[in-house]
Amino acid sequence: MRVKFTQSARKHKIGRAHVLAALENADDGEIVPAPSGDKQTRRKWIAVDNRGVELEIMGVETLEYLLIIHVMPTALVRKGKS
Repeated sequence: MRVKFTQSARKHKIGRAHVLAALENADDGEIVPAPSGDKQTRRKWIAVDNRGVELEIMGVETLEYLLIIHVMPTALVRKGKS
């Protein structure tokens, strides 16, 4: 499946190659309900990239591609930063 990235997914400066490597190592992820007013459910993965950095990745699956909307090191999540 083709993977696309939103501009906001690049907020924490995680490169596409690192995200793709983490997704290769990931399980099926967790279904996350869509925010009110949004019809598409989201999927969340916690996976380790090729550098050993654990990432939180959120995406929306369409028929044609996976749209990555959020990527962040879990070390920042645990500190309460976003």
